[in-house]
Amino acid sequence: MPFGHGLPVFEKKLSYKKAAWSRNGIALFVFIVLVLIPSLFVALPAFQAVANGTPLIQALTGAGIWASFWQSLFLSYGLAAIVTILGIILGIPMAILLARKTFGKWPSTILDNLINIPIIVPSIALGVSLKFFWQGVPGIPAFLLLVFAHLAITYPYFVRSMSAAMERISVDMEEASRTLGAKPLTVFKTIVLPLTKYSILSGAIIVFTRSVSETGATLAVSSNLQTAPVLIVNWVNSLRGVTAPIPGVNSLTVGLACGILILLSFVILLVLRLLTRKGKV
Repeated sequence: MPFGHGLPVFEKKLSYKKAAWSRNGIALFVFIVLVLIPSLFVALPAFQAVANGTPLIQALTGAGIWASFWQSLFLSYGLAAIVTILGIILGIPMAILLARKTFGKWPSTILDNLINIPIIVPSIALGVSLKFFWQGVPGIPAFLLLVFAHLAITYPYFVRSMSAAMERISVDMEEASRTLGAKPLTVFKTIVLPLTKYSILSGAIIVFTRSVSETGATLAVSSNLQTAPVLIVNWVNSLRGVTAPIPGVNSLTVGLACGILILLSFVILLVLRLLTRKGKV
């Protein structure tokens, strides 16, 4: 801890094993009690649905309302994959501009703050804004609207991750390679990309998960296409009486849908983490 030399006795006590165990225990307690359990609480009825057997069989076979759930789930993951690829392609150039302060100190600082606007604005308000903006384009497909909405929301996350990695690369290395005759693309492939590939992959994972979980902007942009989170929200609203009841929807189906979404997302993230850990890519 940054106590310097002013509190050597106190800092020494904080270094004991008991203090370290206490720190680790408190960190785990906060994560489990305040973050993990409340986040998974909505999926607890999934265990009851699995024990019952019938809801699980209906879900796996796509019977009744579950057909629309699987369609929404595939839409969510397909949309997230497209948005992730576009985010990488479009986000890397902007990250380079920010990290290298191409336009000068103050313009780059202003641009750096403007990148945060989609994060600051509530997602549903951003979705309404995007819908009003793109209404002027005749014949634009609803799926493309979803891509634009999710890209606008996730774009800052990737740029932030990538620009932070770029700032840690010494400009002298790039300038030295240019003096030896390397073209800009060669500099990027041989210096920038190897040093930032793990940041690119980490940013891509953040973009993917953020897109899968997005609800507000999706509701605002499209009423025809439903991603899995939007479908679950509609099911919950039907149970609460906010909307008309949906036949076959009850607490077990909602809990099981949440459980499936959480489980599949966890498996995908785990696989991506294993594939992108150092030494594997």
